[in-house]
Amino acid sequence: MKTSIIHSIVVCLAAFILPFMVACSNQEESLPENVEEAVLCLNIEPIGQTRAGTATLPNNEKMHSVRVIVLHNDGTVEHNKFYALDDAQEQRSILLKVTPNEKKKIYLFANEESVSTVEGVSGNDTSLSEFFDSYKEGMRMNDFAIAVKDLYFAPDYSDGNPIPMSSMYEIDIPEKGVIEEIFYVVRVATKFTVNFFNWRGEEVTVENFSIESHADKNFLMAHVNSCPDTQNPETNQPYPTWIDWLKAVSDASNEDSDAATNRFGWLTDYRLPEQTTAKVYTHEGLKIGKPTVDIENPDNSEPGVANVVPVFYLPESKNLKAGATEQEYILTIKIAGRAETFVCKLDKLKALFRNTHLVVNITMYNSNEIVVDVIPYSEVILEPEFGL
Repeated sequence: MKTSIIHSIVVCLAAFILPFMVACSNQEESLPENVEEAVLCLNIEPIGQTRAGTATLPNNEKMHSVRVIVLHNDGTVEHNKFYALDDAQEQRSILLKVTPNEKKKIYLFANEESVSTVEGVSGNDTSLSEFFDSYKEGMRMNDFAIAVKDLYFAPDYSDGNPIPMSSMYEIDIPEKGVIEEIFYVVRVATKFTVNFFNWRGEEVTVENFSIESHADKNFLMAHVNSCPDTQNPETNQPYPTWIDWLKAVSDASNEDSDAATNRFGWLTDYRLPEQTTAKVYTHEGLKIGKPTVDIENPDNSEPGVANVVPVFYLPESKNLKAGATEQEYILTIKIAGRAETFVCKLDKLKALFRNTHLVVNITMYNSNEIVVDVIPYSEVILEPEFGL
Protein backbone atom coordinates (compact mmCIF):
# COMPACT_ATOMS: atom_id res chain seq x y z
CA MET A 1 0.00 0.00 0.00
CA LYS A 2 1.36 3.39 -0.90
CA THR A 3 1.75 5.31 2.35
CA SER A 4 2.39 8.81 1.06
CA ILE A 5 -0.25 11.38 1.99
CA ILE A 6 0.58 13.41 -1.10
CA HIS A 7 -1.94 13.53 -3.92
CA SER A 8 -0.13 13.41 -7.27
CA ILE A 9 -1.98 14.39 -10.45
CA VAL A 10 -0.90 15.16 -14.00
CA VAL A 11 -3.73 17.00 -15.76
CA CYS A 12 -4.84 16.66 -19.38
CA LEU A 13 -5.02 20.34 -20.29
CA ALA A 14 -7.51 20.25 -23.13
CA ALA A 15 -10.10 18.48 -21.01
CA PHE A 16 -10.15 21.23 -18.41
CA ILE A 17 -10.23 24.43 -20.44
CA LEU A 18 -14.02 24.62 -20.67
CA PRO A 19 -14.67 23.96 -16.95
CA PHE A 20 -12.07 26.60 -16.14
CA MET A 21 -14.08 29.22 -17.98
CA VAL A 22 -17.16 28.37 -15.94
CA ALA A 23 -15.70 27.79 -12.48
CA CYS A 24 -12.96 30.38 -12.31
CA SER A 25 -14.12 33.25 -14.49
CA ASN A 26 -15.52 35.13 -11.48
CA GLN A 27 -12.21 35.39 -9.63
CA GLU A 28 -10.16 38.52 -9.11
CA GLU A 29 -7.38 37.23 -11.37
CA SER A 30 -8.21 37.38 -15.08
CA LEU A 31 -7.92 34.47 -17.50
CA PRO A 32 -4.90 34.80 -19.83
CA GLU A 33 -6.24 35.53 -23.30
CA ASN A 34 -4.07 33.04 -25.19
CA VAL A 35 -3.46 30.62 -22.28
CA GLU A 36 0.25 30.68 -23.10
CA GLU A 37 1.08 30.66 -19.39
CA ALA A 38 0.61 28.00 -16.73
CA VAL A 39 -2.54 28.81 -14.80
CA LEU A 40 -3.80 26.88 -11.79
CA CYS A 41 -7.51 26.88 -10.93
CA LEU A 42 -8.28 25.58 -7.46
CA ASN A 43 -11.87 24.61 -6.76
CA ILE A 44 -11.75 24.20 -2.99
CA GLU A 45 -14.42 22.54 -0.87
CA PRO A 46 -14.70 20.50 2.36
CA ILE A 47 -15.01 16.73 2.16
CA GLY A 48 -18.44 15.30 3.00
CA GLN A 49 -20.37 18.54 2.68
CA THR A 50 -23.88 17.20 3.20
CA ARG A 51 -25.70 14.01 3.96
CA ALA A 52 -28.13 12.91 1.25
CA GLY A 53 -31.60 14.30 1.86
CA THR A 54 -30.60 16.57 4.73
CA ALA A 55 -30.32 20.31 5.14
CA THR A 56 -27.23 22.30 4.31
CA LEU A 57 -24.21 22.43 6.58
CA PRO A 58 -24.15 24.64 9.65
CA ASN A 59 -21.99 27.70 9.19
CA ASN A 60 -19.21 26.50 11.50
CA GLU A 61 -18.61 23.54 9.13
CA LYS A 62 -18.25 25.81 6.09
CA MET A 63 -15.32 27.94 4.97
CA HIS A 64 -15.11 31.51 6.30
CA SER A 65 -11.60 32.08 4.99
CA VAL A 66 -9.17 30.28 2.70
CA ARG A 67 -5.39 30.36 2.50
CA VAL A 68 -3.40 28.92 -0.39
CA ILE A 69 0.35 28.36 -0.11
CA VAL A 70 2.17 27.10 -3.22
CA LEU A 71 5.76 25.86 -2.98
CA HIS A 72 8.25 25.57 -5.81
CA ASN A 73 9.99 22.22 -6.24
CA ASP A 74 12.91 23.49 -4.14
CA GLY A 75 10.63 24.51 -1.26
CA THR A 76 10.58 28.23 -2.01
CA VAL A 77 7.23 29.92 -1.37
CA GLU A 78 5.73 30.90 -4.75
CA HIS A 79 2.31 32.03 -3.49
CA ASN A 80 0.96 32.75 -0.02
CA LYS A 81 -2.55 34.10 -0.51
CA PHE A 82 -5.22 34.70 2.15
CA TYR A 83 -8.87 35.14 1.15
CA ALA A 84 -11.41 36.44 3.66
CA LEU A 85 -14.79 35.25 2.41
CA ASP A 86 -17.81 37.52 2.59
CA ASP A 87 -19.93 34.78 4.16
CA ALA A 88 -19.73 31.09 5.03
CA GLN A 89 -19.15 29.13 1.82
CA GLU A 90 -19.08 25.47 0.80
CA GLN A 91 -16.99 26.06 -2.30
CA ARG A 92 -14.43 28.63 -3.42
CA SER A 93 -12.60 28.88 -6.75
CA ILE A 94 -9.19 30.58 -6.86
CA LEU A 95 -7.08 31.35 -9.93
CA LEU A 96 -3.27 31.62 -9.78
CA LYS A 97 -0.58 32.02 -12.42
CA VAL A 98 2.27 29.65 -11.61
CA THR A 99 5.77 28.92 -12.83
CA PRO A 100 5.61 26.14 -15.46
CA ASN A 101 7.54 22.88 -15.80
CA GLU A 102 7.90 21.87 -12.17
CA LYS A 103 6.31 19.84 -9.41
CA LYS A 104 4.60 21.94 -6.75
CA LYS A 105 3.16 21.38 -3.30
CA ILE A 106 -0.21 23.03 -2.73
CA TYR A 107 -1.21 23.66 0.90
CA LEU A 108 -4.82 24.57 1.58
CA PHE A 109 -6.29 25.88 4.83
CA ALA A 110 -9.69 27.16 5.88
CA ASN A 111 -10.80 29.03 9.01
CA GLU A 112 -7.30 29.69 10.33
CA GLU A 113 -8.71 32.53 12.45
CA SER A 114 -10.17 29.93 14.83
CA VAL A 115 -6.66 28.88 15.94
CA SER A 116 -5.47 31.54 18.35
CA THR A 117 -2.31 29.72 19.42
CA VAL A 118 -0.22 27.06 17.72
CA GLU A 119 2.46 24.89 19.28
CA GLY A 120 5.40 23.11 17.76
CA VAL A 121 7.06 26.34 16.58
CA SER A 122 9.66 28.60 18.15
CA GLY A 123 8.31 31.51 20.16
CA ASN A 124 5.25 31.81 22.36
CA ASP A 125 1.61 32.77 21.74
CA THR A 126 1.87 32.59 17.96
CA SER A 127 -1.46 32.47 16.16
CA LEU A 128 -1.88 30.33 13.07
CA SER A 129 -2.29 33.45 10.92
CA GLU A 130 0.95 34.90 12.31
CA PHE A 131 2.74 31.67 11.50
CA PHE A 132 1.47 31.71 7.91
CA ASP A 133 2.23 35.39 7.42
CA SER A 134 5.85 34.83 8.42
CA TYR A 135 6.41 32.88 5.20
CA LYS A 136 6.82 35.51 2.51
CA GLU A 137 6.68 34.80 -1.20
CA GLY A 138 10.14 33.94 -2.48
CA MET A 139 11.21 32.72 0.96
CA ARG A 140 12.70 29.33 1.69
CA MET A 141 14.39 29.91 5.04
CA ASN A 142 12.91 27.67 7.76
CA ASP A 143 11.32 25.36 5.21
CA PHE A 144 7.53 25.71 5.35
CA ALA A 145 6.80 22.05 4.53
CA ILE A 146 8.80 20.89 7.55
CA ALA A 147 7.51 23.53 9.94
CA VAL A 148 3.80 23.15 9.15
CA LYS A 149 3.94 19.39 9.64
CA ASP A 150 4.96 19.86 13.29
CA LEU A 151 2.19 22.33 14.16
CA TYR A 152 -0.41 21.25 16.70
CA PHE A 153 -3.03 23.12 18.71
CA ALA A 154 -5.85 22.76 21.23
CA PRO A 155 -9.02 23.30 19.15
CA ASP A 156 -11.90 25.42 20.41
CA TYR A 157 -15.20 24.37 18.86
CA SER A 158 -17.37 26.38 21.25
CA ASP A 159 -19.72 29.26 20.36
CA GLY A 160 -19.96 28.24 16.71
CA ASN A 161 -16.28 28.85 15.98
CA PRO A 162 -15.52 27.86 12.37
CA ILE A 163 -13.76 24.50 12.28
CA PRO A 164 -10.15 24.61 11.00
CA MET A 165 -9.49 22.60 7.83
CA SER A 166 -6.36 21.59 5.99
CA SER A 167 -4.94 19.48 3.17
CA MET A 168 -1.88 19.16 0.95
CA TYR A 169 -1.58 18.14 -2.70
CA GLU A 170 1.35 17.70 -5.06
CA ILE A 171 0.91 18.60 -8.71
CA ASP A 172 3.01 18.43 -11.87
CA ILE A 173 2.72 21.75 -13.72
CA PRO A 174 3.20 21.54 -17.50
CA GLU A 175 4.73 24.16 -19.82
CA LYS A 176 1.49 26.04 -20.36
CA GLY A 177 -2.28 25.82 -20.18
CA VAL A 178 -5.05 25.75 -17.61
CA ILE A 179 -4.84 23.20 -14.82
CA GLU A 180 -8.12 22.74 -12.97
CA GLU A 181 -9.01 20.27 -10.23
CA ILE A 182 -11.26 19.97 -7.20
CA PHE A 183 -9.16 20.20 -4.06
CA TYR A 184 -10.66 19.08 -0.76
CA VAL A 185 -9.95 20.43 2.71
CA VAL A 186 -10.50 18.14 5.69
CA ARG A 187 -12.00 19.32 8.97
CA VAL A 188 -9.70 19.02 11.98
CA ALA A 189 -12.55 17.77 14.16
CA THR A 190 -14.93 14.88 14.76
CA LYS A 191 -18.66 15.46 15.10
CA PHE A 192 -21.23 13.77 17.36
CA THR A 193 -25.01 13.99 17.07
CA VAL A 194 -26.81 12.28 19.98
CA ASN A 195 -30.51 11.48 19.63
CA PHE A 196 -32.65 10.25 22.54
CA PHE A 197 -35.91 8.34 21.89
CA ASN A 198 -38.12 7.69 24.93
CA TRP A 199 -40.72 4.89 24.92
CA ARG A 200 -41.23 4.97 28.71
CA GLY A 201 -44.49 6.19 30.16
CA GLU A 202 -43.01 9.27 31.75
CA GLU A 203 -40.62 12.09 31.01
CA VAL A 204 -36.99 11.11 31.54
CA THR A 205 -34.28 13.38 32.90
CA VAL A 206 -30.75 12.54 31.79
CA GLU A 207 -28.47 14.05 34.41
CA ASN A 208 -25.48 13.61 32.12
CA PHE A 209 -23.86 11.41 29.54
CA SER A 210 -20.16 11.10 28.79
CA ILE A 211 -17.82 9.74 26.13
CA GLU A 212 -14.44 8.41 27.21
CA SER A 213 -11.85 9.32 26.04
CA HIS A 214 -10.80 11.91 23.48
CA ALA A 215 -7.64 13.88 22.75
CA ASP A 216 -7.21 17.54 23.69
CA LYS A 217 -4.76 18.50 20.90
CA ASN A 218 -4.55 17.87 17.16
CA PHE A 219 -1.95 18.27 14.46
CA LEU A 220 -2.91 20.90 11.90
CA MET A 221 -1.92 18.51 9.10
CA ALA A 222 -3.05 14.90 9.33
CA HIS A 223 -0.28 12.43 10.16
CA VAL A 224 -1.43 9.34 8.25
CA ASN A 225 0.86 6.36 7.79
CA SER A 226 -1.48 4.32 5.59
CA CYS A 227 -5.16 3.89 4.77
CA PRO A 228 -7.09 0.65 4.14
CA ASP A 229 -6.30 -1.18 0.89
CA THR A 230 -9.78 -0.54 -0.46
CA GLN A 231 -10.00 -0.98 -4.23
CA ASN A 232 -11.22 1.89 -6.36
CA PRO A 233 -13.85 0.23 -8.60
CA GLU A 234 -12.93 2.56 -11.48
CA THR A 235 -9.22 1.71 -11.47
CA ASN A 236 -9.14 -1.63 -9.59
CA GLN A 237 -6.30 -0.13 -7.58
CA PRO A 238 -6.09 1.05 -3.97
CA TYR A 239 -6.84 4.73 -3.44
CA PRO A 240 -3.49 6.53 -3.76
CA THR A 241 -3.92 8.76 -0.69
CA TRP A 242 -5.98 8.98 2.45
CA ILE A 243 -7.78 12.06 1.07
CA ASP A 244 -8.95 10.07 -1.96
CA TRP A 245 -10.01 7.26 0.36
CA LEU A 246 -11.92 9.58 2.68
CA LYS A 247 -13.73 11.23 -0.22
CA ALA A 248 -14.69 7.82 -1.61
CA VAL A 249 -16.11 6.78 1.76
CA SER A 250 -18.21 9.91 1.88
CA ASP A 251 -19.53 9.46 -1.66
CA ALA A 252 -20.19 5.72 -1.53
CA SER A 253 -21.99 5.84 1.79
CA ASN A 254 -24.72 7.98 0.25
CA GLU A 255 -25.76 4.90 -1.71
CA ASP A 256 -24.46 1.97 0.35
CA SER A 257 -25.43 1.87 4.00
CA ASP A 258 -22.75 -0.75 4.75
CA ALA A 259 -19.93 1.08 2.98
CA ALA A 260 -18.03 2.01 6.14
CA THR A 261 -17.47 -1.44 7.60
CA ASN A 262 -18.07 -3.91 4.77
CA ARG A 263 -16.21 -2.18 1.97
CA PHE A 264 -13.99 0.59 3.26
CA GLY A 265 -13.03 -0.51 6.75
CA TRP A 266 -11.55 2.10 9.08
CA LEU A 267 -8.58 4.42 8.84
CA THR A 268 -6.71 3.63 12.05
CA ASP A 269 -3.04 4.13 11.16
CA TYR A 270 -2.59 7.79 12.09
CA ARG A 271 -0.68 9.71 14.73
CA LEU A 272 -1.52 12.35 17.36
CA PRO A 273 0.84 14.85 19.01
CA GLU A 274 2.90 13.34 21.83
CA GLN A 275 1.72 16.20 24.05
CA THR A 276 -1.91 15.02 23.86
CA THR A 277 -3.81 14.33 27.10
CA ALA A 278 -6.89 12.08 27.30
CA LYS A 279 -10.11 13.86 28.28
CA VAL A 280 -13.69 12.76 29.01
CA TYR A 281 -16.50 14.67 27.29
CA THR A 282 -19.57 15.22 29.50
CA HIS A 283 -22.91 16.72 28.52
CA GLU A 284 -25.09 17.88 31.40
CA GLY A 285 -28.87 17.97 31.77
CA LEU A 286 -31.43 16.80 29.21
CA LYS A 287 -35.19 16.42 29.37
CA ILE A 288 -36.58 13.61 27.22
CA GLY A 289 -40.31 14.04 26.63
CA LYS A 290 -43.10 11.47 26.94
CA PRO A 291 -43.98 9.28 23.96
CA THR A 292 -47.18 9.78 21.98
CA VAL A 293 -48.95 6.42 21.86
CA ASP A 294 -51.83 5.58 19.51
CA ILE A 295 -53.36 2.33 20.81
CA GLU A 296 -55.60 1.81 17.78
CA ASN A 297 -52.89 2.63 15.24
CA PRO A 298 -49.54 1.73 16.82
CA ASP A 299 -47.64 2.76 13.70
CA ASN A 300 -48.67 6.34 14.42
CA SER A 301 -47.02 6.27 17.84
CA GLU A 302 -43.94 8.42 18.30
CA PRO A 303 -41.25 8.38 20.99
CA GLY A 304 -40.48 11.34 23.19
CA VAL A 305 -37.35 13.24 22.20
CA ALA A 306 -34.91 15.58 23.88
CA ASN A 307 -35.73 19.25 24.22
CA VAL A 308 -32.36 19.94 22.57
CA VAL A 309 -30.46 17.46 20.40
CA PRO A 310 -26.84 17.46 21.58
CA VAL A 311 -24.49 18.20 18.69
CA PHE A 312 -20.85 18.67 19.62
CA TYR A 313 -17.34 18.46 18.21
CA LEU A 314 -14.29 16.70 19.64
CA PRO A 315 -10.68 16.62 18.47
CA GLU A 316 -9.38 13.83 16.30
CA SER A 317 -8.60 11.08 18.78
CA LYS A 318 -7.04 7.65 19.22
CA ASN A 319 -8.13 5.95 22.44
CA LEU A 320 -6.29 2.63 22.48
CA LYS A 321 -7.33 -0.34 24.60
CA ALA A 322 -4.83 -1.19 27.31
CA GLY A 323 -2.01 -3.22 25.80
CA ALA A 324 -3.66 -3.35 22.35
CA THR A 325 -3.62 -1.54 19.03
CA GLU A 326 -7.43 -1.35 18.77
CA GLN A 327 -9.34 1.73 19.82
CA GLU A 328 -12.21 1.72 22.32
CA TYR A 329 -14.77 4.37 23.29
CA ILE A 330 -17.23 4.15 26.19
CA LEU A 331 -20.62 5.86 26.51
CA THR A 332 -21.95 6.36 30.04
CA ILE A 333 -25.49 7.60 30.78
CA LYS A 334 -26.76 8.76 34.20
CA ILE A 335 -30.57 8.93 34.48
CA ALA A 336 -32.23 10.81 37.34
CA GLY A 337 -33.86 8.54 39.92
CA ARG A 338 -31.66 5.54 39.17
CA ALA A 339 -28.68 4.64 41.30
CA GLU A 340 -26.79 2.77 38.60
CA THR A 341 -25.40 4.23 35.41
CA PHE A 342 -25.73 2.67 31.96
CA VAL A 343 -22.34 1.90 30.43
CA CYS A 344 -22.04 0.96 26.77
CA LYS A 345 -18.91 0.16 24.76
CA LEU A 346 -19.35 1.59 21.26
CA ASP A 347 -18.23 -1.55 19.46
CA LYS A 348 -18.89 -0.23 15.97
CA LEU A 349 -16.66 2.80 16.52
CA LYS A 350 -13.16 1.72 15.52
CA ALA A 351 -11.45 5.12 15.19
CA LEU A 352 -11.98 8.85 15.59
CA PHE A 353 -10.05 10.15 12.61
CA ARG A 354 -10.65 13.76 11.55
CA ASN A 355 -13.82 14.60 9.60
CA THR A 356 -15.70 11.62 11.12
CA HIS A 357 -19.35 12.27 11.99
CA LEU A 358 -21.10 9.85 14.34
CA VAL A 359 -24.81 9.76 15.03
CA VAL A 360 -25.59 8.02 18.32
CA ASN A 361 -29.23 6.98 18.71
CA ILE A 362 -30.25 6.08 22.28
CA THR A 363 -33.65 4.41 22.73
CA MET A 364 -35.22 3.95 26.19
CA TYR A 365 -37.86 1.35 27.06
CA ASN A 366 -40.08 0.64 30.08
CA SER A 367 -38.12 -2.54 30.75
CA ASN A 368 -35.20 -0.31 31.77
CA GLU A 369 -33.46 -1.36 28.60
CA ILE A 370 -31.42 1.10 26.55
CA VAL A 371 -30.51 0.40 22.94
CA VAL A 372 -27.68 2.39 21.37
CA ASP A 373 -27.24 2.63 17.59
CA VAL A 374 -23.98 4.10 16.31
CA ILE A 375 -23.85 5.56 12.80
CA PRO A 376 -20.24 6.44 11.90
CA TYR A 377 -18.99 8.69 9.09
CA SER A 378 -20.86 11.68 7.82
CA GLU A 379 -22.98 9.80 5.28
CA VAL A 380 -23.00 6.17 6.47
CA ILE A 381 -26.10 4.43 7.81
CA LEU A 382 -25.46 1.33 9.94
CA GLU A 383 -27.75 -0.77 12.09
CA PRO A 384 -25.79 -2.10 15.08
CA GLU A 385 -27.60 -2.52 18.38
CA PHE A 386 -26.23 -2.63 21.90
CA GLY A 387 -28.72 -3.68 24.57
CA LEU A 388 -28.18 -2.93 28.27
